[in-house]
Amino acid sequence: MKRLLISAVAVLVIAASFASCYDPYSGIKDKNYKPKTTTEATTAKETKSSSKTVSSDKYADSFDGLRDYMKDCGYIKTDDENNIKKMQADLIGAEKGYKYTDGDTRVELYSFDLSKKNDTRDKVIESVKKDGTFIMYSETIPAYLSDNGKYLMVYSNPATSDKNSDAYKTMQSAVKAFKSFKADSTEEATEKATEKTK
Repeated sequence: MKRLLISAVAVLVIAASFASCYDPYSGIKDKNYKPKTTTEATTAKETKSSSKTVSSDKYADSFDGLRDYMKDCGYIKTDDENNIKKMQADLIGAEKGYKYTDGDTRVELYSFDLSKKNDTRDKVIESVKKDGTFIMYSETIPAYLSDNGKYLMVYSNPATSDKNSDAYKTMQSAVKAFKSFKADSTEEATEKATEKTK
């Protein structure tokens, strides 16, 4: 009986010593390494892709220039045509508009021709300037106007409702990049064109 008890204790001691020596990350040189969870990996990817500093100088002051700029900044994807939809831009008085979908994020970009008279466009621009929204089919849609007044963006992601989330921070960065696109290249011309259309 005594031998059996000693054997049982010995087995427990050996098992405990093996358990304390077990390292799930053995073979990895960096002992501080811990694998990222799916959420952490996604967050790191979002932060990396949205933290690029891109100058708008090399892009044309056009819808295509804006699209390429926003893509290079990491805020939209244009690789998969299934995630790109042509919008009825004329419904808001725009000359061109597309929606880019990436997971839960939807970004709509529109361009306006400010050289022509367009009451629909003027109402939308005035509403976005005043309230940060415009109305379409009785629905109030939050939107952003570029600082030069030529472009409009609708950005949506349900996760942005949490102001502490990475999705919200990414949206804020996207808005800042969008608004500053060609901000001073046509500001004066835009003001003159807007005055003419009134």
